[in-house]
Amino acid sequence: MKVYRLSKREDAANTYPCLEKPSTLWADGLPLARAWFADNLGKYVEGLHLEDDGGHMIGHIYWSPSDRALVPYRIEERVAFLYCEWIQSQHQGRGYLQILFEAFVDFLRAEGYKGILVDGTGMATCMHYRHFAKRGFQVLHEVKGGKLMYLPLNQPTVHLELLPPQVIATGTAPVEVVIIGPQFCPVVASAVLAIRKVARDFGDQVAVREIPAGTEGLARYGVADGILVNGKIKFVGPVTEDQVRAVISDEIGAL
Repeated sequence: MKVYRLSKREDAANTYPCLEKPSTLWADGLPLARAWFADNLGKYVEGLHLEDDGGHMIGHIYWSPSDRALVPYRIEERVAFLYCEWIQSQHQGRGYLQILFEAFVDFLRAEGYKGILVDGTGMATCMHYRHFAKRGFQVLHEVKGGKLMYLPLNQPTVHLELLPPQVIATGTAPVEVVIIGPQFCPVVASAVLAIRKVARDFGDQVAVREIPAGTEGLARYGVADGILVNGKIKFVGPVTEDQVRAVISDEIGAL
């Protein structure tokens, strides 16, 4: 097993080993997500990959320093924010995540990081908060759908503030879809592609506004990522074109 740190644009070509099957619903979002990763590596995202003895990528940890993390919190410096971790399903239960996570912690300790923050979810299959609690993460806040948690490394506590959302509809069309944040995840990237395509079919009835990822947008809107339809979160997880069409039709029908 080999753990290595992503350091150059070319490394983005191997990102997202979580997408194990090309037929996965959100596979069409992979090129967009990898392009975003390449453009933002070393800025808004850092990464560690785990290779097996045959040189195959089987797992990842993606994270960011707190002063550049695309999350809806204002966090003190020198804290790592863990965006995402994964070991491919056929390799789970063999201790490989422990190898990867220990390498991550060793790197952060050597660099003088105070601790690690993560948004533990309530989804059993993805980043569930129980997995982090077993490693010593402490719950700081209950957040929508999960828990914000902290693992002390060189500092027992961390100072942070939750940012208030400030997304205001412009009224440029009967239905306004606001896409905020990065196409970091192939699931989100796939949803963005579906929305772009379907919205064109509705002509002037639908306006799509995309707010790019970045600390300036985060400070202005208080939202790191999300898809809002007339000010309401409508999509969570994988999204099909039919689902997008149904949501937009319902909004038009409600006017």
